Amino acid sequence: MTLANGQPALAVADRLVPGLLLILFCAGYYLYADLPIAPPLRLPAAGAIAGGWGLLLWHLGRLRYGDLAFAGAVIAVTLASLLLNPSFFESTALRQFSGEYATSFLVFLVSLPMAIGVIVAMRQCRPQAISAVALASASLTLAGVAAERFAGFAAVSEPVRTLLFPSEILYAEDLRDQLIYGAVRAKLFTSEPSHVAKAFVLAILVWYATARGIWRIPLVYGLVAAGVILIKSPGILAVLPAVWAADLCRQRRSGWAVALVAAGGGAVIAGGLIGQEMFAERLAHIASGRDGSFIIRLLLPWEILCRVWAEHPLFGLGFGAKEAGIPYAIAAAQAMQLDVQALLDTNAPLGNNGLLIGMIQLGPLGTILFVTGLVWFWRSACGPYWLFAAVALAAYMTLIGGINTPRFWGGFALITAAAAAAWRQEWRSVPPSVPCLRVPRYLPFRSAARPTG
Repeated sequence: MTLANGQPALAVADRLVPGLLLILFCAGYYLYADLPIAPPLRLPAAGAIAGGWGLLLWHLGRLRYGDLAFAGAVIAVTLASLLLNPSFFESTALRQFSGEYATSFLVFLVSLPMAIGVIVAMRQCRPQAISAVALASASLTLAGVAAERFAGFAAVSEPVRTLLFPSEILYAEDLRDQLIYGAVRAKLFTSEPSHVAKAFVLAILVWYATARGIWRIPLVYGLVAAGVILIKSPGILAVLPAVWAADLCRQRRSGWAVALVAAGGGAVIAGGLIGQEMFAERLAHIASGRDGSFIIRLLLPWEILCRVWAEHPLFGLGFGAKEAGIPYAIAAAQAMQLDVQALLDTNAPLGNNGLLIGMIQLGPLGTILFVTGLVWFWRSACGPYWLFAAVALAAYMTLIGGINTPRFWGGFALITAAAAAAWRQEWRSVPPSVPCLRVPRYLPFRSAARPTG
């Protein structure tokens, strides 16, 4: 079939459909709205999962052997953390937490293919296009936050939030925001303000990895400063180590690399002095031990990690464990003189730090195997930019709550795709991909069968 302008219909669809699916993934990932299945089961980030699976099916023939090997290795490690973990087979634990482990593992099995689909799809995109879209996303986020805070856009955002999210997960701590930050933080259609900051961080990471030109250096610090001021989240500073890692990957002349890192260090010092004034009340809460967010993000998980690894030195609590760690969380909270009931009332009994929670669940040996698989995949898919991918994902994980959810795997996919695009842009000798699946030409995703660079 040929269109009026002479273009084959399939060629047009090959450009249009993946673009629409990527938009669906990004919108679903940003909003992170659940799809009710059967109470109490809900599919998290349903839009992102639908978009990622659609991309996987559309580009099925562009899968590489490395993609399948990585997926198989990650599944093997996560299964080992359960099946080779003596604590998992304790009768009380297995009977009490079997539903928790099963649900977490199913969510993981749905999220991993979503991530692979996004990575394969973004391999077909030009690095310049990825950079432009990511920068536009960061800019639109800042504009939306400014509109909500200063132009009354909350009147549009709030009804959408109420429609998308159940009341029990809607952030309603405006008084706390006014006390600590001096203003109500923007939610911008999401369930809570921190989700806006996470999306902004990812947009900056993807943009900076694929951006070119010396102008990107002052611009990234300008974006970070604007984000901290408007979004009012110190977590945005987590992008800086990844920015420096990207410069180290990009600049093989050591003098330039040292200069860039030195300039970044100066920016951090200046930012710290400014932030001390902007977040004076928040710092006072932290110093006095009253900042619950800081405690459950940075302090409590470390205490739980030490307790779990002391008792389970191989595979921790098992992949996806949450309620199984409550006894350790209670002991850690009591040792730190925290309000145990307040901790149990949250949806994050192990804290809210994906990096540490992953280590708690996988244990020392499981963590080593998991990280080894990630690094192997990054070295083959991203070349010298594997260092950026590792630092960026580690920084992003400190802002999220686990490693089995679409939030982790979606962030992993975007960061990995950005690092791979940066390698393609800089190294013209990157070999073309060799598909490992041959898809019949009559299937709707058959265009994926041709190799691409």
